[in-house]
Amino acid sequence: MKTDISEVLSAIPKLPGIYIMKDGRGEILYIGKAKSLKIRVHSYFQKSRHLSARAMVFTNKVKDIKFLTTKTEAEALILESNFIKKHQPRYNVLLKDDKHYPYLRLTTQERFPKLEVVRRVEKDGATYFGPYTMVKEIRETIRLIYKIFPLRQSKDRLDGTSIRRPCLNYQMDRCLAPCAGYTSELKYNQVVQDVVLFLKGKNKELETSLERKMNSAAKKLNYEEAGGYRDKILAVKTVLDKQKIISTSLEDQDVLGYCRIHNQAIVQVLVVRNGKMIGEKIYKIKNLVDIDSNEILSSFLKQHYIDQIILPKEILLPHSIDDISLISDWLSEKRKGRVRIEIPFRGKKKDLVRMAEENASFALRTELNKSELSLRSLDELKETLKLKYFPEVIEGFDISNISGKHAVGSVVVFKNGIAENSKYRRYKIAEVKGIDDYAMLREVIERRYRRLLSEEKTLPNLILVDGGKGHLSSAEKIIRELGFLEKIDLACIAKGKFRDNIETDEILLPGKKQPIYFR
Repeated sequence: MKTDISEVLSAIPKLPGIYIMKDGRGEILYIGKAKSLKIRVHSYFQKSRHLSARAMVFTNKVKDIKFLTTKTEAEALILESNFIKKHQPRYNVLLKDDKHYPYLRLTTQERFPKLEVVRRVEKDGATYFGPYTMVKEIRETIRLIYKIFPLRQSKDRLDGTSIRRPCLNYQMDRCLAPCAGYTSELKYNQVVQDVVLFLKGKNKELETSLERKMNSAAKKLNYEEAGGYRDKILAVKTVLDKQKIISTSLEDQDVLGYCRIHNQAIVQVLVVRNGKMIGEKIYKIKNLVDIDSNEILSSFLKQHYIDQIILPKEILLPHSIDDISLISDWLSEKRKGRVRIEIPFRGKKKDLVRMAEENASFALRTELNKSELSLRSLDELKETLKLKYFPEVIEGFDISNISGKHAVGSVVVFKNGIAENSKYRRYKIAEVKGIDDYAMLREVIERRYRRLLSEEKTLPNLILVDGGKGHLSSAEKIIRELGFLEKIDLACIAKGKFRDNIETDEILLPGKKQPIYFR
């Protein structure tokens, strides 16, 4: 065992929980769970233990270990998933975060609920649906709901005391006008219940509910109301006809397909509700060096379902994984009903898994083709600009201000030709007064790279600045003072000019009198 953490190891209890391994700078390297923390953590540091190359790398960097105990291994699993999602450790399998995907929120905690698009799930008593992976998908869903169901579209919070004139939607029979006091809370919430069935994919139950209301209205000789329900039933059936029927057993399933090529992988989730495929989601998996498919799928399940609101009765996998019973029990408790995790070997379920795997394979190969195209473009860039280094990581700087006020510097990061939006940074200019773009650029570059150097973070291969010769000179000077000018390439993108009636960009390089023109 390592002597510098022997005291930490001796203090770890034989209890379930999670362990957090950190390096000398306090950066989290790896987060794991265990039924017995003491046994699991000690296993990393025993000489006789056979570790993967990845585990050997991060255990050699470990200088401190924190732990949190739980009552059960199931609680540890939930805590592990939350911590990995929050901290994104370098050596854990990481699912590309879906925090930017929108949700639909039905404000069922209000007397007269409304539908909203939100970016995060709150514990506010509302009912959430999603996440939706495509903006087009969520817009179409909202359009259909407002077309079929008389749900209010006003964004005000209604408590029943404020009465106003009804809007045009009421005149078009697309709203019950709760804002005008024209409907009761009971009648309005019958509409809300139908909307919930629609969003949950409970289409058979929804049709039954609408047919019951239609028959009730007809018995009361209210034929206009009955006709309205008939039109709603037809509209719902039209939507259903567009959905792909893949099973006659009316299952609620998530079908997972998995494909890996070298150190890149994609998991495809086919969302099946009532035997109909209502959606699909594709997730990229990161940090795959020396990790087997068992661990990848296990990590995916834990990270994917930690934030899911609506869970299926059944999850189909392409192969078995560790912790399958533990994950099934956790999801069953979360769903308040049994969730089966099954690995089918034949029949229709196997066909579904094969379909998901084929989709995952196609998506990954498409992604790799894009990456290959980006790499070829970067090769051409290196050749054209005569760069010393391959521009795997490019950082671009731009200064903006309004007459010298509200000045900010922006940094964008590209890796292998693809923008890494999570690494976008904006710096508020603090030291420069008045209009001085060159000084502002120097300030931003110095602040960014002094920090990266002090934290021993990786530097970019190519730094691009927006501006002209003065900006290039300012950037070159401060980078030389910071001591890493020889370790990177530097260039400046000047304002476009017209050559032969075609607008071009000028690329300025240190020590070069003539610019290079790009079309």
